[in-house]
Amino acid sequence: MNPLHAWNRFWFAPISARPLGVFRILFGLFVLGHLALISVDLDYWYTDAGLLRGDEAAVTAGPLRPTPLAYFQDPTSVRVALAITIGVAVAFTLGWRTRVAGVLLYLAQMSFYNRNLLTNCGPDQVMMITTFYMMLAPCGAAFSLDARRAAARRGTLAEPLIYPWAQRLMQLQLCLIYFVTGFLKCNGRAWLGGTAVHYVLFNHEVGQFNLEWVAGYPLVVNFMTFAALAVEFALVFLLWFRPTRRWVALLGVALHVGIWPMVNVPLFGEQMTALYLLFLDPDELAALGSFFRPSRWLGGRSRAAASDRAGASPRGWRQLELAFAPAAGNS
Repeated sequence: MNPLHAWNRFWFAPISARPLGVFRILFGLFVLGHLALISVDLDYWYTDAGLLRGDEAAVTAGPLRPTPLAYFQDPTSVRVALAITIGVAVAFTLGWRTRVAGVLLYLAQMSFYNRNLLTNCGPDQVMMITTFYMMLAPCGAAFSLDARRAAARRGTLAEPLIYPWAQRLMQLQLCLIYFVTGFLKCNGRAWLGGTAVHYVLFNHEVGQFNLEWVAGYPLVVNFMTFAALAVEFALVFLLWFRPTRRWVALLGVALHVGIWPMVNVPLFGEQMTALYLLFLDPDELAALGSFFRPSRWLGGRSRAAASDRAGASPRGWRQLELAFAPAAGNS
């Protein structure tokens, strides 16, 4: 195999736009959720009636992190900025003028991000990085009002294809986050000694529930510590390959579900696991969507069973197994 051809194919060979389109919708909902969270204490964190007043916001951000909210700081102006950001996020989620909405969403979110660096943490950083990549990606090519308008103009519902280089950057960013996190953990004795989760259980500043009782089972603590470390490293490499993708993605979801009751990091696990969608092939995405279709669970069980007996396409876990099974030419 020619390495140069493989490199070009990885970055520029056309792929389906559907996984990116589904991720755009989920990510837009996460952005709206984030805006809802910051609106609760908007005055305290983002106006001159709260923590940072006068030129304190601009001085804290520095010259390389400009934001208009460092100069228009009164509560009314900030509320107008928030309303505009919400409107742009809705347009981006629906896929209306997605290219323009993506750029505006990045600029609007950056304005709030730079206004108060004191409260920013992992979820905020992941959201800003992803927003930057989504601004560059053709994320409105599928499952969007733009795609529907283009299909009507074209007169066909042909499979939308995109150049994947921006999507590849998001995939690599996800793997980089997991790799750096695991690597840094290996530099300390708590993780390699199997005791790191013990300290998390007793950190009530970030904990959501009192789980101190788990510390009474040292072997459980050891297992949780080593399992978290192993899953993070596994996600770096095994999401790329079709035979292992399903299993390591399930482990990643289990990892973030397990983190949720121990550490209060809103919208972090949701963003990280949603990024797994960008690794899926179209048939894998279709099988996943069929598995979570509401009609399957609410009113279509009898029809699904009848169609299965009649020899129709397999459903549920069997459908997922077939979709994620190794296929010729797929990695």
